[in-house]
Amino acid sequence: MSVFTEAKIRKLYRESVLADNGVFELNKDEKLTPAARGFLNDHHIRIISSGQTKGKTASAVDAIRVPITNLEDSAVYPRLFRLTKLYTCFLKNQRELHQAFQDEKCEQVGQLLNIVEQIVGHHILDDISDYQTDLPSNAELQAIRVSRQLDQETVMMSYQEPTWQLNCYETYIETTLLRKELEQAADGDRDQFACKVSQLLKSIEVLLWLIAS
Repeated sequence: MSVFTEAKIRKLYRESVLADNGVFELNKDEKLTPAARGFLNDHHIRIISSGQTKGKTASAVDAIRVPITNLEDSAVYPRLFRLTKLYTCFLKNQRELHQAFQDEKCEQVGQLLNIVEQIVGHHILDDISDYQTDLPSNAELQAIRVSRQLDQETVMMSYQEPTWQLNCYETYIETTLLRKELEQAADGDRDQFACKVSQLLKSIEVLLWLIAS
């Protein structure tokens, strides 16, 4: 549960995220300390719950959705450990690639494993190329994602492919499933950390597909 203290509310007020006579929307998994509630009341900022906007006035519908700027308040924070499931997937991929004399691809998978480890360790950057300068950017990988139609829910490989390719494909699918779990827990674009992790995982999916294809 995320707690808004008076210090957090004051910071949002100083940054003009909140304003006098405005509206503060509180999600069901968030709460205000008494001091924070008092500060909002002193500035005539109306407090509403997230489910209160339906059927209300325009001012309620236009309630300020406070951006999440601390990782500890993000929905992905307690769930990042689930990405450790990918560790063994990547290691198996590396072993198969090494045995198949695919040393360059083996090294590329190792780079992706290192990035996932950094994400799990709360080192979340804006772009995948910020981790490794020789990698394409998120935008470039998204363009590949669209052109290859990687969002289609269809099987895209044959059982006749080499084992190392099928293993990489399996890791691609596992990464996709974990990303979708995190996205379901996130609060839209309000949670900048969830957005970053989602985009990083999408980029990793594309890179895995390129390695496997």
